[in-house]
Parts: sequence; structure tokens; C-alpha cells
Amino acid sequence: MAGRQEVTSIDILFLVDRLEAVLQNGQRVPFTHKVMIDETECYDIIDQMRLVVPEEVKAAKKLSQDRDRVQGEAEAQAERILQDAMDQRDEMLAEYAIVAAAEERRVEILDDATQEAEEIKAEADRYALDVLKALSARVGMLLREVDNGISALQPLPEDGD
Repeated sequence: MAGRQEVTSIDILFLVDRLEAVLQNGQRVPFTHKVMIDETECYDIIDQMRLVVPEEVKAAKKLSQDRDRVQGEAEAQAERILQDAMDQRDEMLAEYAIVAAAEERRVEILDDATQEAEEIKAEADRYALDVLKALSARVGMLLREVDNGISALQPLPEDGD
């Protein structure tokens, strides 16, 4: 997915560059800050941007799914660790006559397993949050660039109106 995300970022930046080039290559209206541009070309670029931005949203959804998958794996690993702890406890009870020692060991293993599972889950959540924050900032920046492009393309009201 990282490859597609890079392509999407390049696509949107390429489109922003094209839009900027249309503005820069437009014909200036004398004595004003206005530029005459090819409206069709601008709308074509904006339509392409609208197609690319959903790809960024898909990337965010994929990251969320990856976080859920990692969290599921962490929970499954915690279950395995807990099951291993219980199995180990059963073996200890069978091997040792001292039930108190076996129970103490079981509690220790369960505590360790729970702590390890919580640490894995917390790390997965931190990673997903960092990635989603970065993606949110990127999408926000791209949206501002599109809004700025649209604002730049909208005709300014004439002073006499």
C-alpha cells in the first residue's frame, strides 16, 4: 500500500503543479490582477484531483484496517500467552504437590501476559494514531491547496458591481 500512497501523493502534487502552470501561463489582463485562463483545462485538472483525493481516503481506511489487524494479532497473541500460562499452571499442579506455589506462578504468568498484551496493544494504537495524524495533516494540506486553487480560479467581483 505504501507504493500506491506515494503514487497518489505524486499524482495530487502533479495536478497542483499543472493547475499552477495554467495560472502562470494565463494571459494577464492589463491594469488588473486578473488572468485569463483556459476554463476547460482548469476544470479537467480539478476533476482529476477529485478522483485522486478519494485514494488518500482509501489509504487512511487501509491504515485503520492495518491497525485493527495488528490489534487483533496482539489480542490473539495475548490469548495464546494466557492459554500457555494456563497450560503451564496445569502442568505445575500435576508435577508439584504444593498448590500454593503453582497458584503463585500462574498469577505471575497471567500478570506478565496481560502486561505484555497491553504493551503490544498500546504500541499498535500509538503507531496507528501517529500514522493517521500524519495522513490527516497531509490530506488537510492537499485540501487547502485545492481550495486555494479554486479560489484563485474564481473571478474576482468587479469594483463597479
